[in-house]
Amino acid sequence: MTFGEKLLKLRKERGLSQEALAEQIGTTRQAISKWENNQGFPETEKLLQLSNIFETSIDFLLKDEKTSDIVNDRGYYVSREMATGYIANQKKLSTYIGMGFMAWALAGIPYVMFTSDLTWRFLGMAIFIITGISSFVAGSFSEQEQYKVLREEPLILDYGYLQELSHMYQAKKKIYVVMLVPGIILFIVGILAVSLTMNGRFIWSEYHSFVFLGLATGLFVFCYSAGVMDAYELLLKNEQYTSRLLFKIKRKIKNKINHL
Repeated sequence: MTFGEKLLKLRKERGLSQEALAEQIGTTRQAISKWENNQGFPETEKLLQLSNIFETSIDFLLKDEKTSDIVNDRGYYVSREMATGYIANQKKLSTYIGMGFMAWALAGIPYVMFTSDLTWRFLGMAIFIITGISSFVAGSFSEQEQYKVLREEPLILDYGYLQELSHMYQAKKKIYVVMLVPGIILFIVGILAVSLTMNGRFIWSEYHSFVFLGLATGLFVFCYSAGVMDAYELLLKNEQYTSRLLFKIKRKIKNKINHL
């Protein structure tokens, strides 16, 4: 852990903003930000003040330690870069998952279109099913290992960035909701139409192609919108996420394993 990482961790543990810490040691918020980003070191006088404030030695502050995660009892610190990367990764993952379900739903089109030609019927269905499986596999490989910790630990975000992220999400949430509502409607209508047809209420016809197309579109929109919204809410509403019973059980098991 570098000096900047230690300073960031200690400041978060004390619940101090960059402005508050800067005021205590007689410097600027920009200086604190540079130190935390390892773009310089404070002078000796400031180091002494930091040492007194955080009740630690100067040697501890300056000596690098080999540790990769900024994790403590209060949670895992998430930097702006990591949060941005996580959201981008979840968008990619949600796209692959949505495309997988979409391809499976589209397999219904050759089923109703080629009733008299079984070769084209099964070939078309097989192509869509294999495409869906390939999309799921690609999605599983697209999820980066570095972001898995975000679902395993309580999270700490810089207050200023948290506010910025919240405003960003509120602006984009309207778009995702607008996409999500018709997606859900298309999905429900598609499921009802297929169910009623399978129960004998309707006869299979080529017009069911539009049903499967709507179902596929609804599935993709739902998976993508819900996935991206979940990524934002994991960061912004982490207290609600970590208060779930399943999360607490999983974390207790992980802690016990780590102490074995």
